Amino acid sequence: MKSLMHTQGSTTASDVYKATLTSHVGICQSPPRIVPIEVSYSEQQQAQLAYFLRLLKQANQENRWIMFIGQDALLDKRLLINAGIDINKVLLLKNMKNQSKHLLMVKALEMGNCSAVIVAGEIETFDTPLITMAAEQSKTLAFVLNQNVKAQLTFH
Repeated sequence: MKSLMHTQGSTTASDVYKATLTSHVGICQSPPRIVPIEVSYSEQQQAQLAYFLRLLKQANQENRWIMFIGQDALLDKRLLINAGIDINKVLLLKNMKNQSKHLLMVKALEMGNCSAVIVAGEIETFDTPLITMAAEQSKTLAFVLNQNVKAQLTFH
């Protein structure tokens, strides 16, 4: 499955969530650790956000933290609560001390204390061997949020 995801370009939250469902048994299993996972959404298109929240809820079942790197990655508290995420297991790294988000993500993944690490930005910045290796070794989901604020209007 990993080679399938990497040949298609970036891996999306819907790809990973759908892969967690077993077709013959009908039960959920742990999400596969394919990283980084791109979550691209806008106010008009929120399907990827919904899949992302489902994956976070699954990750929240582990006895580890969910870390958001930077205020721009943090989602609304009510949205997290409504998705069934225990906010007592959510961390926000605000003071980045002039370190790159890439380096901070690698460090957070390497520590192994998180079930998911989330950052905002472009997938190309975070789709690196360092992040992939750190996430695989720590068995942590790595998400890159890309809120598409440029709404596309269709005139009829």
